[in-house]
Amino acid sequence: MTADKRPPVHSTAREWALAAGAQSDAGITAAEIEPVLVDILEQLLELTVSDPFPIRAARRLGARLCAEPLHQVRMLALVTRTLLGFPAGPRGSLVATQWPLVASQAIDSYAQALQELALAQQKKNFSDEATQRVREFAALQQRLEHEATHDALTGLANRTLLRKRVRIMAEHPERGIGLLVVDLDRFKQINDNYGHAVGDEVLVELAQRLREVAPPGTVVCRYGGDEFVLAAGMEDNRVAELAADIVLALNDSVWSSAGRVPVSASVGATYSPPADRSELAELLRRADRAMYSAKTAGGRRYVGAEPGVGGVDTAVAG
Repeated sequence: MTADKRPPVHSTAREWALAAGAQSDAGITAAEIEPVLVDILEQLLELTVSDPFPIRAARRLGARLCAEPLHQVRMLALVTRTLLGFPAGPRGSLVATQWPLVASQAIDSYAQALQELALAQQKKNFSDEATQRVREFAALQQRLEHEATHDALTGLANRTLLRKRVRIMAEHPERGIGLLVVDLDRFKQINDNYGHAVGDEVLVELAQRLREVAPPGTVVCRYGGDEFVLAAGMEDNRVAELAADIVLALNDSVWSSAGRVPVSASVGATYSPPADRSELAELLRRADRAMYSAKTAGGRRYVGAEPGVGGVDTAVAG
């Protein structure tokens, strides 16, 4: 074929690339697209003189129009118009006769590849959406479980979680259970003098202090309005030390929106050794009775339910 009869591969590819680049949202330039289109056009032209008719090869080249770097460029109408209108050779020549057949196979393959790509993207979007729904459901389930087992104001465990955790602690063969009942002294006066909003501020602050003073693994529970319960698995009887730490931690004033609020607490403590296996109700009864002894003695102290657990009242100086 003479020079002036050669198909205009480069000029066609350049026009095609400019049109494709203008339609693309993928950030790909016409300069990046053009070499790919030149290569595809030249290979399609070679197929027009192949024998037997190269259907698979033509379809592979059509699918390339949907591969990188063109995978995000949607140009089915442009591909159809360009390939079917491409002057492959002189009228009546083998190339001109075979070209529509080769081009049609490439166009059909490109359309199929686009469809498969769209389906894959749809599947991915569905999978991503399903994954997001699973995450949202798990987060909702976790939040509902947290709300069912924790106090809304302080974020501490509630009675339900306390019972569950103490039941687990009781199953340990080598650890006993230390349980403490903490009751704030004259909390009604705080509500009466400062208002319930300030009372809530005090409860939140003291709840945080209890978290900080409690050993790892301790369940800290808001048991009632101004009453807290702490339970911890212990190999030795260290309840008296924990009770003294709590009395000290809750003896410092709370700085609220209304200013300085004096606070203190009465603590009753009990210890169940590993062989005891006392139920939660019995531990609460013993610790509660010891707490009332501390409160009757003037508050701001702890009392142990058994000798060795603070059987002698311990007051905080000042």
